[in-house]
Amino acid sequence: MTATFEPAAPPKRRVGKIIAIVAAAVLAAIVALVVALVLFVNAATGDAEKVSAELVTAIQSNDGAKAYALGGADFRAIAPEAEVKEVVGFIAPLVERGKVSPDGKAIHASTDRGKVAVFTYTLKGTSGKPVYLKTQIQEKDGAWKVLSFKTADDTFDTDVE
Repeated sequence: MTATFEPAAPPKRRVGKIIAIVAAAVLAAIVALVVALVLFVNAATGDAEKVSAELVTAIQSNDGAKAYALGGADFRAIAPEAEVKEVVGFIAPLVERGKVSPDGKAIHASTDRGKVAVFTYTLKGTSGKPVYLKTQIQEKDGAWKVLSFKTADDTFDTDVE
């Protein structure tokens, strides 16, 4: 009896398939990272965003006392209540009332003022032109308070000022 042994053919390498799997894995990792980052920023700024939204509502409603009450110690140190009421009284007639959402938001954990969340808004102006608003909300002792706000005729970035 004779036995013949033939070596098996080497398996075909599917380079294209391997590249596709690696590319898909990298893409999935990037998507997961972006989603995680968005969820982190939303979670980290949630309470701050509520304070910012209250400030926007106070400005739209010409409620300078409410805007001042939302301010923290750093805000109150540089902005007396009468001045805040005057500024809010100037801005209120320029903007329409209504619910708005931030156009941009960022959280800055390492600033000389501690943790600061920045929100930018585009408010509908009564003249038909948009009014841009930037709020900075500071965390001190576990509570979020207004650090500053300002308006302009042009968009803002989300850098801490």
